[in-house]
Amino acid sequence: MKAPYSTDSGYVFAALTLLIWSGFVVVSRLGSTSILTPYDIAALRLGTAALVLAPWWLPRLLHRERRQLKWYQALSLALLAGITYPLASYIGFQTSPASHGAVLISGMLPFFTSFFAGWLLGERPSRVRVLGLVLILTGVLTLLFGQITPQTFSTATLKGDLMLLSASCFWSLFTVLIKYWQLKAFDVSLGVTSVSAMIYLPVFALFLPSHLHLASVEDIALQAFYQGFIVVCVAMWTYAKAVELLGSVKVVIMMSAVPVVGALLAVPVLGETLSSSTALGVTIVFLGALIGAMAKPPKQA
Repeated sequence: MKAPYSTDSGYVFAALTLLIWSGFVVVSRLGSTSILTPYDIAALRLGTAALVLAPWWLPRLLHRERRQLKWYQALSLALLAGITYPLASYIGFQTSPASHGAVLISGMLPFFTSFFAGWLLGERPSRVRVLGLVLILTGVLTLLFGQITPQTFSTATLKGDLMLLSASCFWSLFTVLIKYWQLKAFDVSLGVTSVSAMIYLPVFALFLPSHLHLASVEDIALQAFYQGFIVVCVAMWTYAKAVELLGSVKVVIMMSAVPVVGALLAVPVLGETLSSSTALGVTIVFLGALIGAMAKPPKQA
């Protein structure tokens, strides 16, 4: 019999997720500025993941006794993490730079998650964790407003930022529901992938605009491999496993370091420029994430 994963393993899973999410910001921005539509990228993400995980989710689909999630659990998680979260992200990245995505999606996770955790789990953050959240918010605002200039700000950017904030909200609720329902990581990965693919892919094929036939093989391969295999098959499992072992709030506070890595990656990969305020914001976010992750578990109301 295999030994259960330890709490220390949860930090390893969280660190792996952080690295993959940082790359997600850059790869999503690359895809959203290519010929591919956001709906194409979502289809490549779900189609690839469903194909890779088919040996595990198909038997559960065909045999009811093998299913680990209730129908409403699988449907809720699929709508949140499998469909609305990626679509909101890709649509937002069309008009907002990658650095905004890193800040708004991952940087705001602790606040949305703390709200949902207080509502559904009755968790009340300790004073140390509140300090960490305040530092993260300060760093997020420093990063965001440091990059908004008269030359770069527009109504389109604002709309993109609102979509990125929506994506953060969807993922936060998904995170807390995993803990609320006490679900296992692999069950979540299979349920989200299979149900999302069965709902989204037919709708995409029949109704949504597509430029797949115009895209290069390189663009399609990059999005399919990174979004479908790395982000869904690997990172969704490592993330759910980290939440299972460490708790939802602690994990999303650790994920607040994504703006640090994502914003820095955007410089060499995408050629985006970062102001001097970014260095200050990155430092503040890092300190807040470190303090929040080291804080004691939140109290139950």
